[in-house]
Amino acid sequence: MMGKLLSDAQIQGFRDDGFVSGIPVLSPEEVADLVARTQAFEAERPQDIAWAFDIKANLLLDWVYELGCNERLLDAVEDLIGPNVLMTNGVYRNKNPGSAVDYGWHQDSARIQVDPCFVIAYVALSPATPENGCLRVIPGTHDRVRPFSLTEGPGQRRRLVARVIDVDESAAVDLTLAPGEAAIFHSNLVHGSAPNRSDARRMALLYDYTPAEARQNVGRGSGQLVRGVDRWGHFAPEPVPEPGLTEANVLGRRAILSTYHENVLMGPRLPGETVTFPDRPY
Repeated sequence: MMGKLLSDAQIQGFRDDGFVSGIPVLSPEEVADLVARTQAFEAERPQDIAWAFDIKANLLLDWVYELGCNERLLDAVEDLIGPNVLMTNGVYRNKNPGSAVDYGWHQDSARIQVDPCFVIAYVALSPATPENGCLRVIPGTHDRVRPFSLTEGPGQRRRLVARVIDVDESAAVDLTLAPGEAAIFHSNLVHGSAPNRSDARRMALLYDYTPAEARQNVGRGSGQLVRGVDRWGHFAPEPVPEPGLTEANVLGRRAILSTYHENVLMGPRLPGETVTFPDRPY
């Protein structure tokens, strides 16, 4: 029996390979609106781009939150992780022409494991191609957390990220997407993306979706309930942002990241570590 949006073959492909790609989510008009809102923010508030487009942008920017609640996108997510869904992160991942940013091979659940697993949805706002640094995945690597080393993230000073030590790059698959399409992949899937060697900008929003019944093996995460119910309360509830980048949104996000800082992006708090995250200077 087919899911709400995905076919049986797509659902089985996710179980076998750890990803499903080419999911139509947005119309050309919806893509154009999101691109326009993004570019308007960048033009009006260039000093805020670096932190406002980073971790939990869904708590700051209403349009980021609203896309994360898109019914077609949530139908696909429900087909993969069930009917009770938390949005536990929303973040821009843009690469300008010539950008040297290289997200090396990694697993998003390496440092903090979540059971049942969460999934990541990549929503393309521009073409995603091998030339401009599209996502690359290693099929079938979602079965376990692989040995990794810790390094400082690209463009993310003081944020430690896990990089898989031994990867068979010959097995890599490029997730080529048209604007408005999405790819969804398992949190354990080994993935990365190369620099943008083209003359076109790569634009995307990425979302983490977590089953409401899930638990972290370290600390307590937080999220916005976007479908179904949360009878478990393992993740702390998050507020819905007001329209625009308001003071309430800034303070709400700051409170969440200060209180529930052990999340899959920031990782476990190390002994003596001071909690830091991209934030408005204050």
